[in-house]
Amino acid sequence: MKAPRLAIALLAVSTALLPLASAGATSISPATELSLPTPNSGLDQGYLPFQSCSSLGNCALSGIYLAAHNFAAGVIESEVKGVWQTPLAMTPPNGYIAADGVTVEGLSCPATGSCVALGRYETSTNQLPFVVSETKGIWQRSVSLALPKNAVSTGELATPHAVTCVSAGNCTVVGTYTTNKTGFATQGFISSEVRGVWRSASALTLPPGANADPSVSLTQVSCWSAGNCVSVGSYLDANNVSHDIVVPEISGSWKSAESVGLPGNASAFAGAQFNEVACTSSGACLAAGTYNTITGAVQPLVALGNAGTWNRALEVNLPLGAPNPEAQLFGFNGASCSTPGNCALVGQYVDKTGRHQGFLDNVVNGNVQRAQVLRLPAGAVQAGPNGGVVSVSCPGVGTCVAGAAYLSAQNKYEAIVASETNNVWMLGTTVSLPANATTVGVAGGIYSVQCFTTTSCLASGSYQSTGARYEGFTLTTSA
Repeated sequence: MKAPRLAIALLAVSTALLPLASAGATSISPATELSLPTPNSGLDQGYLPFQSCSSLGNCALSGIYLAAHNFAAGVIESEVKGVWQTPLAMTPPNGYIAADGVTVEGLSCPATGSCVALGRYETSTNQLPFVVSETKGIWQRSVSLALPKNAVSTGELATPHAVTCVSAGNCTVVGTYTTNKTGFATQGFISSEVRGVWRSASALTLPPGANADPSVSLTQVSCWSAGNCVSVGSYLDANNVSHDIVVPEISGSWKSAESVGLPGNASAFAGAQFNEVACTSSGACLAAGTYNTITGAVQPLVALGNAGTWNRALEVNLPLGAPNPEAQLFGFNGASCSTPGNCALVGQYVDKTGRHQGFLDNVVNGNVQRAQVLRLPAGAVQAGPNGGVVSVSCPGVGTCVAGAAYLSAQNKYEAIVASETNNVWMLGTTVSLPANATTVGVAGGIYSVQCFTTTSCLASGSYQSTGARYEGFTLTTSA
């Protein structure tokens, strides 16, 4: 459906529901279009990936739209007590170059009327991270995040990758930046907001033997209480081998990054990376990513742990026995845990016939199950190169809802919602798009799903309305 995350008017909720194919399954509403600031030329490549809700009916979305002169600009959509408000254009700090556009990298809303949207902007000399905060229902001026002291003063290429907030005024951002080391180096940074004040970012401490340019990638961060978090990603060692890393924060202190042991069939050049992390309120976490096996296959892997202790990563066995499944996790909330040891993760792979399929996998009581293929409607045979399962939310043990895209029998990409009951994924339903649109396009589909109860969720994404134009949409699920 989309490249992995590190590659780049009022809503009237309909009461008409479309039943999923399995009896007793979840139902979904037809998708409803969201408005954009004016003037606009639609969403930039369908990019509306971030959704965060403090409660049912109190949510926010963020992404990138094409403003005047087709400049890329950030947008924030806010829902208050079930009513979507006038969309807000994100304005970066002073000195940004509008023609160079902005990117939007994350969103977190820990309480009603309190959110943080994360982005990146460019000046005449640097690429820098910034945040826009909502306080008591009012969106404030954007603030540039202070990078570590060894950041270059000119030619900086900082990119934030994720934000999470445990409460209003207590948030964490992770990302990468360029150090002033001779020859430049891409390092990781961690920035914390404590009681409403953003502190200068700290540099990531890597394991011994890191490359002179470790090409760090911090992809996600999850926190379960103030000062207790885990970030995940990857780095290069001195032999240019990529290793997965987990970075723990314990009682407000960020520790050194550490690699998690790989499955026994891992290649010596495993290219391991973590793309997703999900934690429960007790601090039990799941990290998910990919690695290369000794046969050259790209397989998904998962590891269970907490801030201080991690178990060896385990291989996820995919269906249909592809010799090289070329597994891919997208990095947009593709993992979710309901209780410690009970989680789900989703992604895309290539099956034994060479077709791209979506996969859905469960961890049950700490045991990784064989993944299930995304079941498609009659006539469809594959998810397609731009399809797959992107986002999942699990409000109860063995109960999840996932958003995906697939190629229809008419060779058009369509969005689908799949649900799980008792750890069994059922045949899902194709989304009914606004204004009788027939496709979500190669860049659209469902980017995010968030469930509030086992019977109530909000999903959001984008679709192709006319020509190359993309619009945003939301839909709801119910029992």
